[in-house]
Amino acid sequence: MDGEDVRDILRLLAAYAQTLDQGRIDDHLDLYVEDCRLEAFDRAYEGKERLRRFMENAHAGQHLTGVPAIDDDGTDAAIVNSDFVFFRADLQLFTAGTYHDEIRRTADGWRFVSRRIDMRIGPPSE
Repeated sequence: MDGEDVRDILRLLAAYAQTLDQGRIDDHLDLYVEDCRLEAFDRAYEGKERLRRFMENAHAGQHLTGVPAIDDDGTDAAIVNSDFVFFRADLQLFTAGTYHDEIRRTADGWRFVSRRIDMRIGPPSE
């Protein structure tokens, strides 16, 4: 993995938060491979259409992501772990935890294969 790969992976992680926070669901889904998997809130969502339904119902707000740890084995895949916090639109802390990502280089660039969201804080009772 070279410096350009690292920059592209950082762009992928930034685009996750930006596209979701801006409500750009189609752009957000472009960040995943077709047979992607997301684990969040004790549920698993497989494939882009299930992911779309989940993301369309997500709270509006702002994601902030920490510096990621990127591990690669010299192939076109990598494991990325990064801490995050998410504030709802009313600026109340909703949750915080760690993203555990499997990503892969594709013809369209680096994409999420799977993302597991481990929550250490929240979500609060509503």
